[in-house]
Amino acid sequence: MNLIHVFLPARIIESLPAASESNSGQSGGDTFVIILLGLILLFFVWLVVAAVRKKLSSARRRMGEYTEDEQEAARTAKLWEEARRKSEEEEEEEEAADEDVDIQTELLEKARERREAKEQALRDRAQEKPQEAAEISPPEEPALIEEPSPVEEPPPVEEPPPVEEPPPVEEPSLAPPGEKAVELVKAEPAARSLEEGLGKTRSGFVSRLGKMFGRSSIDEDDLEEIEEILFTADIGVRTSQKLIEALQTEAGRKERADPGKLQSILKEHIEKMLSVAAPPLDIESARPFVILVVGVNGTGKTTTIGKLAMKMARDGKKVILAAADTFRAAAREQLEIWGKRAGVQVIGGQEGADPGSIVFDAISAAKSQGADVVIADTAGRLHTKINLVEELRKVQRVCGKAMQGAPHEVLLVLDATTGQNAINQAKQFNKALNVTGIVLTKLDGTAKGGIIIGVCDTFGIPVRYIGIGEQVDDLRSFDPVEFVKALFKY
Repeated sequence: MNLIHVFLPARIIESLPAASESNSGQSGGDTFVIILLGLILLFFVWLVVAAVRKKLSSARRRMGEYTEDEQEAARTAKLWEEARRKSEEEEEEEEAADEDVDIQTELLEKARERREAKEQALRDRAQEKPQEAAEISPPEEPALIEEPSPVEEPPPVEEPPPVEEPPPVEEPSLAPPGEKAVELVKAEPAARSLEEGLGKTRSGFVSRLGKMFGRSSIDEDDLEEIEEILFTADIGVRTSQKLIEALQTEAGRKERADPGKLQSILKEHIEKMLSVAAPPLDIESARPFVILVVGVNGTGKTTTIGKLAMKMARDGKKVILAAADTFRAAAREQLEIWGKRAGVQVIGGQEGADPGSIVFDAISAAKSQGADVVIADTAGRLHTKINLVEELRKVQRVCGKAMQGAPHEVLLVLDATTGQNAINQAKQFNKALNVTGIVLTKLDGTAKGGIIIGVCDTFGIPVRYIGIGEQVDDLRSFDPVEFVKALFKY
Protein backbone atom coordinates (compact mmCIF):
# COMPACT_ATOMS: atom_id res chain seq x y z
CA MET A 1 0.00 0.00 0.00
CA ASN A 2 3.01 2.31 0.32
CA LEU A 3 3.33 2.36 -3.49
CA ILE A 4 -0.34 3.25 -3.80
CA HIS A 5 0.08 6.21 -1.44
CA VAL A 6 3.08 7.43 -3.42
CA PHE A 7 1.59 7.39 -6.96
CA LEU A 8 -2.17 7.81 -6.33
CA PRO A 9 -3.98 10.83 -4.88
CA ALA A 10 -5.77 10.42 -1.57
CA ARG A 11 -9.20 10.91 -3.22
CA ILE A 12 -8.62 7.89 -5.46
CA ILE A 13 -7.44 5.87 -2.50
CA GLU A 14 -10.60 6.69 -0.53
CA SER A 15 -12.76 5.62 -3.48
CA LEU A 16 -11.22 2.16 -3.50
CA PRO A 17 -13.50 -0.42 -1.93
CA ALA A 18 -12.81 -1.51 1.58
CA ALA A 19 -12.41 -5.10 0.41
CA SER A 20 -9.09 -4.14 -1.12
CA GLU A 21 -7.61 -4.42 2.31
CA SER A 22 -8.14 -8.18 2.18
CA ASN A 23 -5.63 -10.56 0.61
CA SER A 24 -7.49 -10.96 -2.67
CA GLY A 25 -8.14 -7.23 -2.98
CA GLN A 26 -4.50 -6.46 -2.36
CA SER A 27 -3.34 -8.49 -5.42
CA GLY A 28 -5.84 -6.68 -7.66
CA GLY A 29 -4.54 -3.31 -6.52
CA ASP A 30 -0.97 -4.29 -7.36
CA THR A 31 -2.04 -5.17 -10.92
CA PHE A 32 -3.63 -1.77 -11.33
CA VAL A 33 -0.44 -0.09 -10.17
CA ILE A 34 1.68 -2.02 -12.69
CA ILE A 35 -0.64 -0.96 -15.53
CA LEU A 36 -0.46 2.62 -14.39
CA LEU A 37 3.35 2.53 -14.27
CA GLY A 38 3.41 1.17 -17.83
CA LEU A 39 1.26 4.05 -19.03
CA ILE A 40 3.60 6.53 -17.39
CA LEU A 41 6.62 4.90 -19.08
CA LEU A 42 4.92 5.10 -22.49
CA PHE A 43 4.25 8.77 -21.85
CA PHE A 44 7.95 9.47 -21.30
CA VAL A 45 8.85 7.55 -24.49
CA TRP A 46 6.37 9.64 -26.42
CA LEU A 47 8.03 12.80 -25.11
CA VAL A 48 11.46 11.61 -26.29
CA VAL A 49 10.15 10.75 -29.77
CA ALA A 50 8.44 14.12 -30.06
CA ALA A 51 11.68 15.90 -29.16
CA VAL A 52 13.63 13.98 -31.81
CA ARG A 53 11.02 14.70 -34.48
CA LYS A 54 11.10 18.37 -33.60
CA LYS A 55 14.87 18.45 -33.96
CA LEU A 56 14.76 16.73 -37.35
CA SER A 57 12.07 19.07 -38.64
CA SER A 58 14.14 22.09 -37.63
CA ALA A 59 17.12 20.59 -39.49
CA ARG A 60 14.98 20.20 -42.59
CA ARG A 61 13.87 23.81 -42.35
CA ARG A 62 17.49 24.92 -42.09
CA MET A 63 18.37 22.87 -45.20
CA GLY A 64 15.52 24.55 -47.04
CA GLU A 65 17.07 27.93 -46.25
CA TYR A 66 20.36 26.95 -47.95
CA THR A 67 21.17 28.33 -51.39
CA GLU A 68 21.29 26.11 -54.44
CA ASP A 69 25.10 26.12 -54.38
CA GLU A 70 25.16 25.07 -50.74
CA GLN A 71 22.72 22.27 -51.43
CA GLU A 72 24.85 21.17 -54.40
CA ALA A 73 27.91 21.16 -52.13
CA ALA A 74 26.06 19.01 -49.60
CA ARG A 75 25.04 16.57 -52.32
CA THR A 76 28.62 16.50 -53.62
CA ALA A 77 29.92 15.71 -50.13
CA LYS A 78 27.43 12.88 -49.89
CA LEU A 79 28.58 11.54 -53.24
CA TRP A 80 32.18 11.70 -52.04
CA GLU A 81 31.29 9.56 -49.06
CA GLU A 82 29.58 7.10 -51.35
CA ALA A 83 32.61 7.07 -53.65
CA ARG A 84 34.91 6.32 -50.74
CA ARG A 85 32.67 3.44 -49.74
CA LYS A 86 32.77 2.11 -53.28
CA SER A 87 36.56 2.33 -53.49
CA GLU A 88 36.88 -0.99 -51.72
CA GLU A 89 34.52 -2.58 -54.25
CA GLU A 90 36.60 -1.16 -57.10
CA GLU A 91 39.73 -2.63 -55.57
CA GLU A 92 38.01 -6.01 -55.48
CA GLU A 93 37.08 -5.61 -59.16
CA GLU A 94 40.68 -4.77 -60.02
CA GLU A 95 41.76 -7.92 -58.23
CA ALA A 96 39.23 -9.84 -60.35
CA ALA A 97 40.72 -8.25 -63.48
CA ASP A 98 44.17 -9.32 -62.31
CA GLU A 99 42.82 -12.85 -61.95
CA ASP A 100 41.68 -12.69 -65.60
CA VAL A 101 45.20 -11.71 -66.60
CA ASP A 102 46.57 -14.59 -64.55
CA ILE A 103 44.15 -16.97 -66.27
CA GLN A 104 45.26 -15.71 -69.68
CA THR A 105 48.93 -16.11 -68.70
CA GLU A 106 48.29 -19.63 -67.47
CA LEU A 107 46.45 -20.60 -70.66
CA LEU A 108 49.22 -19.17 -72.83
CA GLU A 109 51.80 -21.05 -70.78
CA LYS A 110 49.94 -24.32 -71.31
CA ALA A 111 49.66 -23.60 -75.04
CA ARG A 112 53.39 -22.92 -75.18
CA GLU A 113 54.13 -26.21 -73.40
CA ARG A 114 51.92 -28.08 -75.87
CA ARG A 115 53.66 -26.41 -78.80
CA GLU A 116 57.11 -27.26 -77.43
CA ALA A 117 56.05 -30.86 -76.87
CA LYS A 118 54.89 -31.12 -80.49
CA GLU A 119 58.14 -29.62 -81.77
CA GLN A 120 60.16 -32.02 -79.63
CA ALA A 121 58.15 -34.98 -80.97
CA LEU A 122 58.84 -33.84 -84.53
CA ARG A 123 62.56 -33.55 -83.81
CA ASP A 124 62.66 -37.02 -82.26
CA ARG A 125 60.83 -38.43 -85.26
CA ALA A 126 63.29 -36.72 -87.62
CA GLN A 127 66.23 -38.21 -85.74
CA GLU A 128 64.74 -41.70 -85.93
CA LYS A 129 64.34 -41.59 -89.73
CA PRO A 130 68.08 -41.32 -90.58
CA GLN A 131 68.84 -44.27 -88.30
CA GLU A 132 66.19 -46.39 -90.04
CA ALA A 133 67.59 -45.39 -93.42
CA ALA A 134 71.12 -46.42 -92.39
CA GLU A 135 69.98 -49.89 -91.34
CA ILE A 136 68.48 -50.57 -94.79
CA SER A 137 71.12 -51.53 -97.40
CA PRO A 138 71.18 -49.27 -100.42
CA PRO A 139 69.79 -50.81 -103.64
CA GLU A 140 72.10 -51.82 -106.48
CA GLU A 141 72.71 -49.02 -108.91
CA PRO A 142 71.50 -49.73 -112.47
CA ALA A 143 73.98 -49.90 -115.33
CA LEU A 144 74.72 -46.66 -116.96
CA ILE A 145 73.20 -46.18 -120.38
CA GLU A 146 75.34 -44.48 -122.92
CA GLU A 147 73.86 -41.26 -124.07
CA PRO A 148 73.87 -40.53 -127.80
CA SER A 149 76.38 -38.00 -129.00
CA PRO A 150 74.88 -34.56 -129.36
CA VAL A 151 74.06 -33.33 -132.82
CA GLU A 152 76.08 -30.36 -133.86
CA GLU A 153 73.97 -27.24 -134.21
CA PRO A 154 74.53 -24.85 -137.12
CA PRO A 155 76.32 -21.64 -136.26
CA PRO A 156 73.94 -18.85 -135.24
CA VAL A 157 73.11 -16.28 -137.83
CA GLU A 158 74.21 -12.82 -136.80
CA GLU A 159 71.29 -10.49 -136.44
CA PRO A 160 71.61 -6.86 -137.46
CA PRO A 161 72.05 -4.46 -134.54
CA PRO A 162 68.81 -2.87 -133.36
CA VAL A 163 68.04 0.54 -134.67
CA GLU A 164 68.05 3.08 -131.89
CA GLU A 165 64.77 4.92 -131.62
CA PRO A 166 64.93 8.66 -131.13
CA PRO A 167 64.07 9.82 -127.66
CA PRO A 168 60.45 10.95 -127.28
CA VAL A 169 59.89 14.64 -127.65
CA GLU A 170 58.48 16.15 -124.48
CA GLU A 171 55.19 17.89 -125.07
CA PRO A 172 55.11 21.44 -123.81
CA SER A 173 53.17 21.85 -120.60
CA LEU A 174 50.25 24.23 -120.77
CA ALA A 175 50.60 25.12 -117.11
CA PRO A 176 53.24 27.66 -116.11
CA PRO A 177 56.38 26.28 -114.50
CA GLY A 178 55.96 25.37 -110.81
CA GLU A 179 52.16 25.32 -110.87
CA LYS A 180 51.85 21.52 -110.87
CA ALA A 181 54.26 21.27 -107.93
CA VAL A 182 52.17 23.70 -105.95
CA GLU A 183 49.05 21.68 -106.69
CA LEU A 184 50.74 18.51 -105.44
CA VAL A 185 51.68 20.22 -102.20
CA LYS A 186 48.18 21.55 -101.64
CA ALA A 187 46.41 18.30 -102.50
CA GLU A 188 45.51 16.35 -99.37
CA PRO A 189 45.84 12.57 -99.37
CA ALA A 190 42.63 10.72 -99.98
CA ALA A 191 40.86 9.00 -97.12
CA ARG A 192 41.84 5.41 -96.54
CA SER A 193 39.63 2.51 -97.34
CA LEU A 194 38.52 0.32 -94.46
CA GLU A 195 40.70 -2.52 -95.75
CA GLU A 196 43.77 -0.27 -95.71
CA GLY A 197 42.98 1.06 -92.25
CA LEU A 198 42.73 -2.45 -90.81
CA GLY A 199 45.90 -3.63 -92.55
CA LYS A 200 48.01 -4.03 -89.40
CA THR A 201 45.27 -5.81 -87.48
CA ARG A 202 44.67 -8.09 -90.45
CA SER A 203 48.40 -8.86 -90.68
CA GLY A 204 48.38 -9.84 -87.01
CA PHE A 205 46.06 -12.41 -85.48
CA VAL A 206 43.69 -12.46 -88.51
CA SER A 207 46.53 -13.50 -90.80
CA ARG A 208 47.47 -16.30 -88.40
CA LEU A 209 43.86 -17.45 -88.34
CA GLY A 210 43.82 -17.36 -92.14
CA LYS A 211 46.78 -19.74 -92.27
CA MET A 212 44.97 -22.12 -89.92
CA PHE A 213 41.74 -22.06 -91.94
CA GLY A 214 43.75 -22.47 -95.15
CA ARG A 215 44.68 -26.02 -94.21
CA SER A 216 43.03 -29.06 -95.72
CA SER A 217 41.40 -30.03 -92.41
CA ILE A 218 41.17 -28.96 -88.77
CA ASP A 219 41.72 -31.32 -85.83
CA GLU A 220 41.76 -30.92 -82.03
CA ASP A 221 45.36 -29.73 -82.00
CA ASP A 222 44.51 -27.07 -84.56
CA LEU A 223 41.60 -25.87 -82.42
CA GLU A 224 43.99 -25.44 -79.50
CA GLU A 225 46.28 -23.39 -81.72
CA ILE A 226 43.31 -21.22 -82.79
CA GLU A 227 42.49 -20.72 -79.13
CA GLU A 228 46.06 -19.58 -78.49
CA ILE A 229 45.85 -17.11 -81.39
CA LEU A 230 42.67 -15.59 -79.97
CA PHE A 231 44.20 -15.29 -76.49
CA THR A 232 47.13 -13.30 -77.87
CA ALA A 233 44.92 -10.95 -79.92
CA ASP A 234 43.84 -8.70 -76.97
CA ILE A 235 40.28 -9.89 -77.42
CA GLY A 236 40.08 -10.95 -73.80
CA VAL A 237 39.90 -14.29 -72.01
CA ARG A 238 36.11 -14.53 -71.70
CA THR A 239 35.43 -13.45 -75.29
CA SER A 240 38.06 -15.84 -76.65
CA GLN A 241 36.54 -18.70 -74.68
CA LYS A 242 33.10 -17.87 -76.08
CA LEU A 243 34.41 -18.03 -79.63
CA ILE A 244 36.21 -21.33 -79.06
CA GLU A 245 33.14 -22.84 -77.43
CA ALA A 246 31.08 -21.74 -80.43
CA LEU A 247 33.51 -23.48 -82.77
CA GLN A 248 33.51 -26.66 -80.70
CA THR A 249 29.73 -26.70 -80.27
CA GLU A 250 28.51 -25.82 -83.74
CA ALA A 251 31.25 -27.50 -85.71
CA GLY A 252 30.78 -31.24 -86.10
CA ARG A 253 33.30 -33.64 -87.52
CA LYS A 254 32.31 -32.85 -91.10
CA GLU A 255 32.67 -29.14 -90.50
CA ARG A 256 36.04 -29.66 -88.87
CA ALA A 257 37.16 -31.32 -92.07
CA ASP A 258 36.02 -28.15 -93.87
CA PRO A 259 38.07 -25.20 -92.53
CA GLY A 260 36.06 -22.78 -94.64
CA LYS A 261 32.92 -23.71 -92.70
CA LEU A 262 34.73 -23.14 -89.40
CA GLN A 263 35.90 -19.74 -90.56
CA SER A 264 32.34 -18.78 -91.50
CA ILE A 265 31.14 -19.79 -88.02
CA LEU A 266 33.85 -17.67 -86.40
CA LYS A 267 33.02 -14.64 -88.55
CA GLU A 268 29.30 -14.96 -87.78
CA HIS A 269 29.90 -14.96 -84.03
CA ILE A 270 32.30 -12.01 -84.20
CA GLU A 271 29.77 -10.05 -86.24
CA LYS A 272 27.07 -10.93 -83.69
CA MET A 273 29.27 -9.65 -80.84
CA LEU A 274 29.93 -6.38 -82.67
CA SER A 275 26.25 -5.89 -83.51
CA VAL A 276 25.21 -4.59 -80.10
CA ALA A 277 21.45 -4.29 -79.66
CA ALA A 278 21.36 -0.54 -79.01
CA PRO A 279 19.49 2.34 -80.62
CA PRO A 280 21.46 4.11 -83.36
CA LEU A 281 22.83 7.59 -82.88
CA ASP A 282 19.98 9.95 -83.81
CA ILE A 283 20.94 13.61 -83.55
CA GLU A 284 17.49 14.60 -84.79
CA SER A 285 15.86 13.33 -81.59
CA ALA A 286 16.64 16.56 -79.67
CA ARG A 287 17.59 20.13 -80.46
CA PRO A 288 20.23 20.79 -79.47
CA PHE A 289 21.55 17.24 -79.31
CA VAL A 290 24.17 17.26 -76.53
CA ILE A 291 27.19 14.93 -76.83
CA LEU A 292 29.53 14.59 -73.85
CA VAL A 293 32.95 13.23 -74.89
CA VAL A 294 35.15 11.61 -72.23
CA GLY A 295 38.40 9.65 -72.14
CA VAL A 296 41.94 9.73 -70.83
CA ASN A 297 44.68 11.93 -72.24
CA GLY A 298 46.33 10.74 -75.43
CA THR A 299 43.40 8.80 -76.88
CA GLY A 300 42.69 11.42 -79.58
CA LYS A 301 39.64 12.87 -77.85
CA THR A 302 39.98 16.50 -78.98
CA THR A 303 40.89 15.45 -82.53
CA THR A 304 37.82 13.21 -82.64
CA ILE A 305 35.63 16.13 -81.56
CA GLY A 306 37.06 18.31 -84.32
CA LYS A 307 36.47 15.67 -86.99
CA LEU A 308 32.92 15.08 -85.76
CA ALA A 309 32.24 18.81 -85.92
CA MET A 310 33.53 19.01 -89.51
CA LYS A 311 31.47 16.01 -90.63
CA MET A 312 28.29 17.40 -89.07
CA ALA A 313 28.94 20.89 -90.45
CA ARG A 314 29.27 19.38 -93.93
CA ASP A 315 25.85 17.80 -93.42
CA GLY A 316 24.38 21.25 -92.80
CA LYS A 317 24.20 21.06 -89.00
CA LYS A 318 24.90 24.04 -86.79
CA VAL A 319 27.41 22.86 -84.21
CA ILE A 320 28.70 24.51 -81.02
CA LEU A 321 31.78 23.18 -79.25
CA ALA A 322 32.24 23.49 -75.48
CA ALA A 323 35.91 23.68 -74.47
CA ALA A 324 35.37 22.25 -70.98
CA ASP A 325 38.90 20.82 -70.71
CA THR A 326 40.22 23.61 -68.51
CA PHE A 327 43.01 21.59 -66.89
CA ARG A 328 45.22 20.69 -69.85
CA ALA A 329 47.40 23.46 -71.24
CA ALA A 330 46.45 24.67 -74.73
CA ALA A 331 43.39 22.38 -74.84
CA ARG A 332 41.11 25.31 -75.66
CA GLU A 333 43.48 26.59 -78.35
CA GLN A 334 43.57 23.17 -79.98
CA LEU A 335 39.78 22.99 -80.05
CA GLU A 336 39.55 26.55 -81.44
CA ILE A 337 41.81 25.54 -84.35
CA TRP A 338 39.39 22.72 -85.18
CA GLY A 339 36.49 25.14 -84.77
CA LYS A 340 37.97 27.49 -87.36
CA ARG A 341 38.54 24.63 -89.79
CA ALA A 342 34.96 23.43 -89.36
CA GLY A 343 33.48 26.94 -89.25
CA VAL A 344 31.73 26.34 -85.90
CA GLN A 345 31.50 28.35 -82.70
CA VAL A 346 33.67 27.44 -79.70
CA ILE A 347 32.65 28.48 -76.16
CA GLY A 348 35.34 28.24 -73.51
CA GLY A 349 36.77 29.85 -70.42
CA GLN A 350 40.02 30.65 -68.72
CA GLU A 351 42.41 27.90 -67.68
CA GLY A 352 41.22 26.37 -64.42
CA ALA A 353 37.63 27.58 -64.85
CA ASP A 354 34.67 25.47 -63.79
CA PRO A 355 33.98 22.95 -66.59
CA GLY A 356 30.32 22.68 -65.62
CA SER A 357 29.69 26.40 -66.12
CA ILE A 358 31.26 26.26 -69.60
CA VAL A 359 29.03 23.36 -70.63
CA PHE A 360 25.99 25.17 -69.19
CA ASP A 361 26.82 28.32 -71.20
CA ALA A 362 27.34 26.29 -74.40
CA ILE A 363 23.96 24.56 -74.09
CA SER A 364 22.23 27.85 -73.25
CA ALA A 365 23.81 29.50 -76.31
CA ALA A 366 22.77 26.59 -78.52
CA LYS A 367 19.18 26.86 -77.32
CA SER A 368 19.04 30.61 -77.95
CA GLN A 369 20.73 30.36 -81.38
CA GLY A 370 18.80 27.31 -82.55
CA ALA A 371 21.91 25.16 -82.94
CA ASP A 372 21.55 21.49 -83.79
CA VAL A 373 24.42 19.88 -81.88
CA VAL A 374 26.57 20.66 -78.83
CA ILE A 375 29.79 18.65 -78.43
CA ALA A 376 31.44 19.07 -75.03
CA ASP A 377 35.11 18.34 -74.57
CA THR A 378 36.13 17.25 -71.07
CA ALA A 379 39.42 16.98 -69.24
CA GLY A 380 41.31 13.82 -70.05
CA ARG A 381 41.79 12.19 -66.71
CA LEU A 382 42.76 8.88 -65.21
CA HIS A 383 39.76 6.64 -64.77
CA THR A 384 41.16 5.36 -61.44
CA LYS A 385 41.10 8.76 -59.70
CA ILE A 386 37.85 9.05 -57.75
CA ASN A 387 37.92 12.83 -57.34
CA LEU A 388 38.39 13.43 -61.06
CA VAL A 389 35.63 11.01 -61.99
CA GLU A 390 33.35 12.86 -59.55
CA GLU A 391 34.10 16.06 -61.48
CA LEU A 392 32.89 14.36 -64.66
CA ARG A 393 29.70 13.31 -62.89
CA LYS A 394 29.15 16.92 -61.91
CA VAL A 395 29.49 18.02 -65.55
CA GLN A 396 26.96 15.38 -66.51
CA ARG A 397 24.49 16.70 -63.90
CA VAL A 398 25.01 20.26 -65.14
CA CYS A 399 24.03 19.14 -68.64
CA GLY A 400 20.74 17.89 -67.23
CA LYS A 401 20.12 21.22 -65.49
CA ALA A 402 20.81 23.20 -68.67
CA MET A 403 18.51 20.97 -70.73
CA GLN A 404 16.23 18.17 -69.67
CA GLY A 405 17.46 14.80 -70.90
CA ALA A 406 20.99 16.00 -71.64
CA PRO A 407 23.53 14.67 -72.33
CA HIS A 408 21.83 12.62 -75.00
CA GLU A 409 25.03 10.72 -75.83
CA VAL A 410 28.13 9.98 -73.71
CA LEU A 411 30.97 9.02 -76.06
CA LEU A 412 34.03 7.30 -74.63
CA VAL A 413 37.16 7.62 -76.78
CA LEU A 414 39.51 4.63 -76.53
CA ASP A 415 42.96 4.16 -78.04
CA ALA A 416 43.19 0.82 -79.85
CA THR A 417 46.95 0.67 -79.31
CA THR A 418 46.49 0.25 -75.54
CA GLY A 419 45.04 -3.25 -75.84
CA GLN A 420 43.63 -4.69 -72.61
CA ASN A 421 43.99 -1.34 -70.82
CA ALA A 422 41.16 -0.04 -73.01
CA ILE A 423 38.83 -2.61 -71.44
CA ASN A 424 39.75 -1.37 -67.95
CA GLN A 425 39.07 2.22 -69.01
CA ALA A 426 35.70 1.27 -70.46
CA LYS A 427 34.77 -0.54 -67.23
CA GLN A 428 35.48 2.46 -64.97
CA PHE A 429 33.99 5.15 -67.22
CA ASN A 430 30.86 3.12 -67.88
CA LYS A 431 30.38 2.55 -64.15
CA ALA A 432 30.67 6.26 -63.44
CA LEU A 433 28.81 7.82 -66.39
CA ASN A 434 26.75 5.11 -68.13
CA VAL A 435 28.59 5.38 -71.45
CA THR A 436 26.26 5.09 -74.46
CA GLY A 437 28.79 4.89 -77.29
CA ILE A 438 32.46 4.24 -78.01
CA VAL A 439 34.92 5.78 -80.46
CA LEU A 440 37.92 3.54 -81.15
CA THR A 441 40.84 5.52 -82.55
CA LYS A 442 44.25 4.68 -84.08
CA LEU A 443 43.13 1.35 -85.55
CA ASP A 444 45.46 1.95 -88.48
CA GLY A 445 48.55 2.03 -86.25
CA THR A 446 48.21 -1.20 -84.30
CA ALA A 447 47.75 -4.94 -84.66
CA LYS A 448 45.56 -4.93 -81.52
CA GLY A 449 42.34 -4.09 -83.32
CA GLY A 450 40.75 -7.21 -81.86
CA ILE A 451 40.13 -5.20 -78.70
CA ILE A 452 36.96 -3.87 -80.34
CA ILE A 453 35.46 -7.38 -80.13
CA GLY A 454 36.22 -7.69 -76.43
CA VAL A 455 34.79 -4.26 -75.57
CA CYS A 456 31.49 -4.87 -77.37
CA ASP A 457 31.08 -8.36 -75.93
CA THR A 458 32.01 -7.38 -72.36
CA PHE A 459 29.98 -4.21 -71.91
CA GLY A 460 27.31 -4.31 -74.60
CA ILE A 461 28.12 -0.71 -75.60
CA PRO A 462 27.89 0.08 -79.33
CA VAL A 463 30.89 1.39 -81.25
CA ARG A 464 29.74 4.60 -82.94
CA TYR A 465 32.91 5.58 -84.83
CA ILE A 466 36.35 4.16 -85.64
CA GLY A 467 39.49 6.09 -86.57
CA ILE A 468 41.67 4.61 -89.32
CA GLY A 469 43.79 7.62 -90.35
CA GLU A 470 44.59 11.30 -90.01
CA GLN A 471 42.06 12.71 -92.48
CA VAL A 472 38.58 13.86 -91.49
CA ASP A 473 36.94 11.15 -93.56
CA ASP A 474 39.11 8.56 -91.83
CA LEU A 475 36.75 8.89 -88.87
CA ARG A 476 34.10 6.48 -90.10
CA SER A 477 30.73 5.42 -88.77
CA PHE A 478 31.03 1.85 -87.54
CA ASP A 479 29.28 -0.89 -89.50
CA PRO A 480 29.79 -4.40 -88.04
CA VAL A 481 29.14 -6.18 -91.35
CA GLU A 482 31.61 -4.06 -93.33
CA PHE A 483 34.14 -4.26 -90.50
CA VAL A 484 34.14 -8.07 -90.42
CA LYS A 485 34.37 -8.26 -94.24
CA ALA A 486 37.37 -5.90 -94.28
CA LEU A 487 38.98 -7.66 -91.32
CA PHE A 488 38.91 -11.12 -92.92
CA LYS A 489 39.75 -9.96 -96.44
CA TYR A 490 43.04 -11.76 -97.12
